[in-house]
Amino acid sequence: MNSSPPTTKPYEGDSGDDSDEKPTKRSGRRKIKIEYIEDKNRRHITFSKRKSGIMKKAYELSTLTGTQVLLLVVSETGLVYTFTTVKLQPIVTKPEGKNLIQSCLNAPDPNTIETVSGPK
Repeated sequence: MNSSPPTTKPYEGDSGDDSDEKPTKRSGRRKIKIEYIEDKNRRHITFSKRKSGIMKKAYELSTLTGTQVLLLVVSETGLVYTFTTVKLQPIVTKPEGKNLIQSCLNAPDPNTIETVSGPK
C-alpha cells in the first residue's frame, strides 16, 4: 500500500516557478463591475439569475444551520419574491405582514433627497 501523499498537478499555464508572469487565460467566471446595468434586457436577465442564486443561498443557509430565514426581493416592476422558513411564513402570508411589507415599499426612499421649494 502506498502511503505517500497524492500529488497535485499545477494548473494550466503554471510554469511551476514563482515569477510574476500571469497564467494563460482560461474560460470561466469573470469578475464584473458592480454598477447599474443600463440595458433593460441585460438587467432583467441579471436580476433573474441573481434572484435564483440568492434564493438558493437562503435555502442552503437555513438547511445547513437550522436558522430561520426570511428573504424578500422586489423587482423593478414591483413583484415581490419571497423565501421563508416555516416559522417566518406568517409574515408574508397573513394580512398584517403583507400590509407591513407594502407600507415599507410605499415609503419614500431614504437615499433620495427631496427638495422642498418655498418662499425665499
